[in-house]
Amino acid sequence: MKSARSLFLLLLLGLSFVFPLEVSQAQLTKVRATYPSPNVQYLPAYVAQTKGIYQQEGLNVELIAMRGAREGVQALVVGDLQFAMTLGPVLPAIWRGIDLKLLGQMVGMPTFSLIVRPEINRIEDLKGKKIGVSFGGMTFALVHELFKLHGIDPDKGVEYVNIPGSSPKVAYLDKGVIAAALIAPPTEFEAIQSGNKRLVYLGDVMPDVPFTGLIATTRYIKENPEIVKRMVKATVRAVYKTAEEPDTAISVMQNYLKMKPEEAKETYALVRKSFSPVLTEAGMKKTAAIVAMSAGMQPTKEPKDYMDLSFLNQVLAELRKK
Repeated sequence: MKSARSLFLLLLLGLSFVFPLEVSQAQLTKVRATYPSPNVQYLPAYVAQTKGIYQQEGLNVELIAMRGAREGVQALVVGDLQFAMTLGPVLPAIWRGIDLKLLGQMVGMPTFSLIVRPEINRIEDLKGKKIGVSFGGMTFALVHELFKLHGIDPDKGVEYVNIPGSSPKVAYLDKGVIAAALIAPPTEFEAIQSGNKRLVYLGDVMPDVPFTGLIATTRYIKENPEIVKRMVKATVRAVYKTAEEPDTAISVMQNYLKMKPEEAKETYALVRKSFSPVLTEAGMKKTAAIVAMSAGMQPTKEPKDYMDLSFLNQVLAELRKK
């Protein structure tokens, strides 16, 4: 009888090892987070999803591609989503009174490259040329900043052509309709492979411009502080893993973004230094200035008014202890 009971206990113990994922999955807290489109700027989120970091923090995170910051903000406000992952594009909503808080950072610099026609060798060669941008978007504002850094009048020295989306910009480059455009990986490789070239990587000239991170409404933060902390912790861990484990990051880029091995390796070498969870007020002021120019409006709040770094600071302190 005693041996039968022991055998029964061993069987139960064995079953607990056979089905741990199903049991833990049922216990995870479901949250939804939005981002505009599959892009290397959100690589830490893909790493967290693929490598089980969200699950380790007790979360079942659904990543939802939703083009357009306005739609994402509306979904946050009504509670259809709990988190957003793009920083700059939500600032106009904050300045109009929507109560959102920035909780942390994934990418601390723009990962766009200025892709140009093969005959262009210097920024100065673009004077009088047509530049592909998305009016009202970050690429338009970033091109303005880049030209100003090189002493070119961004309003008079070039002509802008509104071309929403990365792939159409590549098509216009190939046809010679435009001479340059800001394009992010992985689409920039389509342009390079078709004979165009990378003239400038913006991360090299704008090193402290927070680009992607984590955002939630003040209401959700107050009502769900433990969930928010777990999401911040998962994001921080994923950012560090992305920055410190090239093989992991490159593997995820190949699987999640469908990049070829050489494309993934080259892209990772280019953007690796951009991954940092530490969001700063000084950096957000730079982002805010760029967004204000792009949106044609003046900020009504200082970054400190819409940043809540309490969870980030707690998480960083806990991880340092470990």
